[in-house]
Amino acid sequence: MKLMILIVPKKESKRIAKMIGDNKINFLTTVPAHGTATTEMLEYLSLGDIDTDLLLSIVDDADVTNIFETLEHSFDFIKRGKGVAFTVEINALTKLGYQFLYQQTETKGALE
Repeated sequence: MKLMILIVPKKESKRIAKMIGDNKINFLTTVPAHGTATTEMLEYLSLGDIDTDLLLSIVDDADVTNIFETLEHSFDFIKRGKGVAFTVEINALTKLGYQFLYQQTETKGALE
């Protein structure tokens, strides 16, 4: 399992979240990420718009390639200004990060 982290323009957030959810993902949360990054940092990360969302999702290793390919083909994700996507191993999370994700899962489960 991996933690997939995406920083995407707010206008694309719902479409990308739906695509990730279509891959039978058990956990996905979206956090508004209006940042204060410098223009240089935004350019370095290929983010043209500071009105972004942060998507956090726990994905199976086997689904990562498919999700990245869909981001590339359906959302032109490689083009400048489309966002940033990467994964980290779940065991690379700190205890605090894991607790946050666990609390988000519990909160969403209680609301459903």
